[in-house]
Amino acid sequence: MRLSRALSPAHRQQARQAEIGTLLEGALRDLGLQDHQVCCRLTTAAGVVRLNRRFAGSDRPTDVLAFPTAALVPGSGFRLPPGGAASLGDIVIAIPVALEQADELGSDPQEELRLLAVHGLLHLLGHDHHDREEAARMTQATRQLLARDAARRGHLPPAVPALQPTA
Repeated sequence: MRLSRALSPAHRQQARQAEIGTLLEGALRDLGLQDHQVCCRLTTAAGVVRLNRRFAGSDRPTDVLAFPTAALVPGSGFRLPPGGAASLGDIVIAIPVALEQADELGSDPQEELRLLAVHGLLHLLGHDHHDREEAARMTQATRQLLARDAARRGHLPPAVPALQPTA
């Protein structure tokens, strides 16, 4: 996990408290991908805008971006091709955007950051939410990973809202 130098001390503290590195390590084990890794960068809204502008042609901030390393084989059930890269890719989370969302939803800030980390990981593995079926599958995978993580930490599973299709 990497923290942008541009983050405020309060945002850095929120990021550390979310223990995203531990969450992602556990999720990779849960998925049978313990030999793989992801890079997670926590940054500012401006940092995400720069990436969005460069890679998606969008001039706005978003909560999470995912940049997969490997292309998955269609219909493979989200399995990596044999001999796939050890690095699954990069997840970028805009801490201020995530914390604003948590505030608007009345949810725990650390749980929002954890939710976004799992969301990004699932995008790296080929999940998406363009239609109702994909959104339901990704919601279920998110709930499973966050429930396993909560159990490891001795917490109740967080409430994970159903993803809405983006198309």
